[in-house]
Amino acid sequence: MTPTLTPDTILALAPDPGSAASARKLATPVKWQHLNHAGGLLWGECQGSGKDPYLTGVDPSGPVSRCSCPSRKFPCKHGLALMLLHAAHPGDFGTAAAPESLQTWLAGRQTRAEKAAGTPDPAGTAPTPAPDPAAQARRRAARERKVESGLAALHVFLKDLVRDGLAHASARPYSDWDTQAARLVDAQAPGAARHVRRIPELLGDPAALLAHLGWLALLCEGWTHRAGLTPPELADLRAALGFPLDQAGLQAEPGVSGRWTVLGQSTSQEDHLTTRRTWLERAGHTALLLDFAAGGRPLPPGLPTGQSVQAELVFAPSATPQRAVLRGEATEYRPAEALPAGLSVDALLDRHATLLGRNPWLERAAYALGPVRLLPGEPWHAVDDAGHALPLGGSERAQLTLMAVSGGAPLTLYGEWTGHTFTPLSHLAPGHLTPGRVTSVRAEARP
Repeated sequence: MTPTLTPDTILALAPDPGSAASARKLATPVKWQHLNHAGGLLWGECQGSGKDPYLTGVDPSGPVSRCSCPSRKFPCKHGLALMLLHAAHPGDFGTAAAPESLQTWLAGRQTRAEKAAGTPDPAGTAPTPAPDPAAQARRRAARERKVESGLAALHVFLKDLVRDGLAHASARPYSDWDTQAARLVDAQAPGAARHVRRIPELLGDPAALLAHLGWLALLCEGWTHRAGLTPPELADLRAALGFPLDQAGLQAEPGVSGRWTVLGQSTSQEDHLTTRRTWLERAGHTALLLDFAAGGRPLPPGLPTGQSVQAELVFAPSATPQRAVLRGEATEYRPAEALPAGLSVDALLDRHATLLGRNPWLERAAYALGPVRLLPGEPWHAVDDAGHALPLGGSERAQLTLMAVSGGAPLTLYGEWTGHTFTPLSHLAPGHLTPGRVTSVRAEARP
């Protein structure tokens, strides 16, 4: 089923605010030639700066796009503009068949979807050989020895910091933190390395610095005593240390099928890695889909915020199951219907405390908060009816936009809580969801 795309959900797919702004400018029929909707494909030609127009196609069932422009962003501004055009001016689209290159692309997508759904391959392609369990066990044991050595060195480093006094930590050269982080990367514990790199950001806040160092010390202690952890607890520890998720193995596990609502999306960038987090919910169960892009590469197509989709999700092992992978493709898109009820500040904190009690490595979770009023300041706060408040994250522009939308009245927000700030991702109203656009330059430091 083709999704019902609104301008808000289309612009939420933009890889950055610049692409969204450019798409709005291009979403006018006078800039396009041969606008058509045929064979399940939107296509048209948009005149760019070169002699030849750019051929752009969109498969609305994704929604995903393909364009002959040189942009490395996905979707590009032309794909976004074509979707915006169809949403606003469907009568301007004809029914001419797409060029062969776009038809081939669409046929390839359909073939891959059929394979993912388990349709037999008529060509009789030989199955991929199963991995060697013995070789996997040897690689895993070798990595765990490296991690153990790296964390032992980190534990000594943390003890030295405390012994010298945290007041002296700011006098250390940056190379101290960078060298320790590099050693952890060599020890194949990139998750611990990421948190060591954040220590300099907290040197001006002794309380936050002590909490962050305590979290790192707990990570070291957890690995030392990992033999006493349950399998879900060990999976959480390994995830915090940066062990990769075995997505291929996860696909063999039972999934949870049903109608999931895409409630919010955020993108963060740290060093050369871009991470997109997509939050979904079904019957009170929250799911987190993670997508990554390295070296300036574009992120893969994402699910549009504000849509309800039929999908099967497989959850990674965890004491607080949250991260999931999508099995096959999402289908049967339609506007979000059942939206979660907002929590008071106390109820949100209680729920988050329960999750932390099961998984102390949890960095963030998503909740509906409201009704709350926005209180400008340094920082801004969301204040509930009882007068309890949470500090807000995100850009000031996003906060001012929410203030304008609310008109000063209470509203319900869906967003990420890190234990330090609540960053709104969407504005929830009865029967309606308005997605926001959240992009942070760098992932937030753990308080």
